Amino acid sequence: MRLADIGELAKLGSFAMFLILGVRLAVAPEGRRRRAATVFIACFLIINSFAGISQIDNWPFTANTLAVGRGRVNSRSYVTRFYGVDAKGREWALDPLTWSPVFDSILQYWVESRYPSDPRQQKETAEFLLRKANEGRARLYAGRGIGFEKRIGPLHAPYWWLRARNRQVPPEPYVAVRLYRDRFSVAAMAAGSERYDRELIRAWGR
Repeated sequence: MRLADIGELAKLGSFAMFLILGVRLAVAPEGRRRRAATVFIACFLIINSFAGISQIDNWPFTANTLAVGRGRVNSRSYVTRFYGVDAKGREWALDPLTWSPVFDSILQYWVESRYPSDPRQQKETAEFLLRKANEGRARLYAGRGIGFEKRIGPLHAPYWWLRARNRQVPPEPYVAVRLYRDRFSVAAMAAGSERYDRELIRAWGR
Protein backbone atom coordinates (compact mmCIF):
# COMPACT_ATOMS: atom_id res chain seq x y z
CA MET A 1 0.00 0.00 0.00
CA ARG A 2 1.31 3.42 -0.96
CA LEU A 3 1.95 6.16 1.60
CA ALA A 4 -0.66 8.34 -0.11
CA ASP A 5 -3.26 5.59 0.34
CA ILE A 6 -2.42 5.33 4.05
CA GLY A 7 -2.92 9.07 4.37
CA GLU A 8 -6.34 8.90 2.71
CA LEU A 9 -7.36 6.06 5.02
CA ALA A 10 -6.26 8.12 8.02
CA LYS A 11 -8.45 11.00 6.81
CA LEU A 12 -11.38 8.65 6.36
CA GLY A 13 -10.76 7.29 9.86
CA SER A 14 -10.80 10.77 11.41
CA PHE A 15 -14.09 11.55 9.69
CA ALA A 16 -15.58 8.21 10.75
CA MET A 17 -14.51 8.82 14.34
CA PHE A 18 -16.15 12.24 14.24
CA LEU A 19 -19.42 10.71 13.02
CA ILE A 20 -19.35 7.85 15.50
CA LEU A 21 -18.75 10.17 18.45
CA GLY A 22 -21.53 12.45 17.18
CA VAL A 23 -24.00 9.58 17.05
CA ARG A 24 -22.81 8.42 20.48
CA LEU A 25 -23.51 11.89 21.85
CA ALA A 26 -26.97 11.98 20.25
CA VAL A 27 -28.08 8.68 21.80
CA ALA A 28 -26.24 8.98 25.13
CA PRO A 29 -28.48 8.78 28.21
CA GLU A 30 -28.80 11.87 30.37
CA GLY A 31 -26.21 10.72 32.91
CA ARG A 32 -23.51 10.14 30.29
CA ARG A 33 -24.25 13.00 27.89
CA ARG A 34 -21.84 15.46 29.50
CA ARG A 35 -18.91 13.05 29.17
CA ALA A 36 -19.90 12.16 25.59
CA ALA A 37 -20.04 15.87 24.70
CA THR A 38 -16.59 16.46 26.20
CA VAL A 39 -15.10 13.59 24.18
CA PHE A 40 -16.82 14.80 21.00
CA ILE A 41 -15.57 18.39 21.37
CA ALA A 42 -12.04 17.23 22.26
CA CYS A 43 -11.95 14.99 19.17
CA PHE A 44 -13.08 17.85 16.95
CA LEU A 45 -10.53 20.29 18.38
CA ILE A 46 -7.64 17.83 18.07
CA ILE A 47 -8.39 16.82 14.47
CA ASN A 48 -9.17 20.36 13.34
CA SER A 49 -6.05 21.75 15.03
CA PHE A 50 -3.89 19.08 13.39
CA ALA A 51 -5.31 19.97 9.97
CA GLY A 52 -4.62 23.66 10.54
CA ILE A 53 -1.09 23.24 11.90
CA SER A 54 0.01 20.61 9.37
CA GLN A 55 -1.84 22.34 6.48
CA ILE A 56 -2.99 18.88 5.35
CA ASP A 57 -6.40 18.96 3.70
CA ASN A 58 -8.70 16.74 5.76
CA TRP A 59 -12.28 17.52 4.77
CA PRO A 60 -14.48 18.47 6.56
CA PHE A 61 -11.76 19.65 8.95
CA THR A 62 -10.31 22.81 7.51
CA ALA A 63 -6.61 23.56 7.02
CA ASN A 64 -7.53 27.29 7.26
CA THR A 65 -5.46 28.04 4.17
CA LEU A 66 -5.34 31.76 3.43
CA ALA A 67 -3.32 31.56 0.22
CA VAL A 68 -1.78 28.87 -1.95
CA GLY A 69 1.73 28.97 -3.35
CA ARG A 70 4.67 31.27 -2.85
CA GLY A 71 4.85 34.50 -4.81
CA ARG A 72 7.99 35.73 -6.57
CA VAL A 73 8.77 39.43 -6.41
CA ASN A 74 10.00 39.54 -10.01
CA SER A 75 6.93 37.88 -11.52
CA ARG A 76 4.12 39.85 -13.11
CA SER A 77 1.00 39.92 -10.93
CA TYR A 78 -2.37 41.59 -11.19
CA VAL A 79 -5.27 42.75 -9.07
CA THR A 80 -8.79 43.62 -10.20
CA ARG A 81 -10.58 46.68 -8.83
CA PHE A 82 -14.08 48.13 -9.09
CA TYR A 83 -14.53 51.86 -9.69
CA GLY A 84 -17.59 54.06 -9.65
CA VAL A 85 -17.81 56.83 -12.25
CA ASP A 86 -19.57 60.11 -11.46
CA ALA A 87 -21.35 62.41 -13.94
CA LYS A 88 -18.10 64.33 -14.57
CA GLY A 89 -16.27 61.18 -15.58
CA ARG A 90 -14.16 60.97 -12.42
CA GLU A 91 -13.41 57.48 -11.12
CA TRP A 92 -13.73 56.55 -7.45
CA ALA A 93 -12.34 53.31 -6.02
CA LEU A 94 -15.29 51.41 -4.55
CA ASP A 95 -15.13 50.23 -0.97
CA PRO A 96 -14.73 46.41 -0.73
CA LEU A 97 -17.88 46.23 1.45
CA THR A 98 -19.99 47.78 -1.33
CA TRP A 99 -21.33 44.43 -2.54
CA SER A 100 -22.05 42.91 0.88
CA PRO A 101 -23.06 40.20 1.61
CA VAL A 102 -21.13 39.20 -1.53
CA PHE A 103 -17.38 39.48 -1.10
CA ASP A 104 -15.59 41.90 -3.42
CA SER A 105 -13.13 39.19 -4.52
CA ILE A 106 -15.92 36.68 -5.23
CA LEU A 107 -17.76 39.20 -7.41
CA GLN A 108 -14.55 39.90 -9.35
CA TYR A 109 -14.06 36.18 -9.95
CA TRP A 110 -17.67 35.81 -11.10
CA VAL A 111 -17.38 38.68 -13.57
CA GLU A 112 -14.15 37.32 -15.02
CA SER A 113 -15.16 33.66 -15.27
CA ARG A 114 -18.97 33.38 -15.11
CA TYR A 115 -20.26 36.55 -16.75
CA PRO A 116 -23.56 35.81 -18.55
CA SER A 117 -23.77 35.95 -22.34
CA ASP A 118 -27.51 36.56 -22.37
CA PRO A 119 -28.27 40.29 -22.99
CA ARG A 120 -31.16 40.29 -20.51
CA GLN A 121 -28.97 38.89 -17.73
CA GLN A 122 -26.23 41.37 -18.60
CA LYS A 123 -28.76 44.20 -18.25
CA GLU A 124 -29.84 42.85 -14.85
CA THR A 125 -26.19 42.62 -13.79
CA ALA A 126 -25.54 46.22 -14.81
CA GLU A 127 -28.59 47.47 -12.91
CA PHE A 128 -27.64 45.48 -9.80
CA LEU A 129 -24.02 46.70 -9.73
CA LEU A 130 -24.94 50.33 -10.27
CA ARG A 131 -27.69 50.16 -7.64
CA LYS A 132 -25.45 48.54 -5.04
CA ALA A 133 -22.63 50.98 -5.77
CA ASN A 134 -24.94 53.94 -5.27
CA GLU A 135 -26.50 52.49 -2.11
CA GLY A 136 -23.02 52.23 -0.61
CA ARG A 137 -22.06 55.68 -1.88
CA ALA A 138 -25.13 57.29 -0.28
CA ARG A 139 -24.47 55.66 3.12
CA LEU A 140 -20.77 56.53 3.12
CA TYR A 141 -21.47 60.12 2.07
CA ALA A 142 -23.91 60.40 5.00
CA GLY A 143 -21.25 59.07 7.36
CA ARG A 144 -23.00 55.75 7.90
CA GLY A 145 -21.60 52.23 7.76
CA ILE A 146 -22.03 49.77 4.92
CA GLY A 147 -21.81 46.00 4.61
CA PHE A 148 -20.89 44.12 7.76
CA GLU A 149 -20.48 47.32 9.78
CA LYS A 150 -24.13 48.43 9.41
CA ARG A 151 -25.31 47.14 12.78
CA ILE A 152 -22.29 46.95 15.11
CA GLY A 153 -19.90 49.44 13.53
CA PRO A 154 -16.18 48.87 14.16
CA LEU A 155 -16.90 45.60 15.99
CA HIS A 156 -17.84 43.88 12.73
CA ALA A 157 -15.77 41.02 11.33
CA PRO A 158 -13.28 42.52 8.84
CA TYR A 159 -13.77 41.75 5.18
CA TRP A 160 -10.18 40.63 4.53
CA TRP A 161 -6.85 40.86 6.30
CA LEU A 162 -5.20 44.21 5.57
CA ARG A 163 -7.80 45.03 2.91
CA ALA A 164 -7.87 48.81 2.46
CA ARG A 165 -11.17 50.64 2.84
CA ASN A 166 -12.25 53.32 0.36
CA ARG A 167 -14.60 55.67 2.19
CA GLN A 168 -14.19 58.70 -0.08
CA VAL A 169 -17.23 59.09 -2.33
CA PRO A 170 -18.68 61.85 -4.53
CA PRO A 171 -21.76 63.82 -3.44
CA GLU A 172 -23.63 62.86 -6.62
CA PRO A 173 -24.61 59.34 -7.72
CA TYR A 174 -22.46 57.16 -9.92
CA VAL A 175 -23.51 56.84 -13.54
CA ALA A 176 -21.30 53.83 -14.29
CA VAL A 177 -19.25 51.07 -12.71
CA ARG A 178 -15.98 49.84 -14.20
CA LEU A 179 -13.78 46.84 -13.46
CA TYR A 180 -10.05 47.20 -14.17
CA ARG A 181 -7.17 44.73 -14.10
CA ASP A 182 -3.97 46.33 -12.79
CA ARG A 183 -0.79 44.44 -13.71
CA PHE A 184 2.47 45.06 -11.88
CA SER A 185 5.78 43.63 -10.70
CA VAL A 186 6.26 43.68 -6.93
CA ALA A 187 10.01 44.25 -7.20
CA ALA A 188 9.62 47.09 -9.69
CA MET A 189 6.85 48.73 -7.67
CA ALA A 190 8.97 48.54 -4.50
CA ALA A 191 11.87 50.17 -6.35
CA GLY A 192 9.57 52.92 -7.63
CA SER A 193 10.40 52.15 -11.26
CA GLU A 194 7.01 50.93 -12.44
CA ARG A 195 3.38 51.91 -12.29
CA TYR A 196 0.25 49.85 -12.85
CA ASP A 197 -0.47 48.68 -16.37
CA ARG A 198 -4.25 49.10 -16.41
CA GLU A 199 -6.73 47.18 -18.57
CA LEU A 200 -10.49 47.76 -18.63
CA ILE A 201 -12.30 44.42 -18.16
CA ARG A 202 -15.97 45.43 -17.97
CA ALA A 203 -18.04 48.62 -17.81
CA TRP A 204 -21.66 49.09 -16.81
CA GLY A 205 -23.77 52.22 -17.22
CA ARG A 206 -22.88 55.35 -19.17
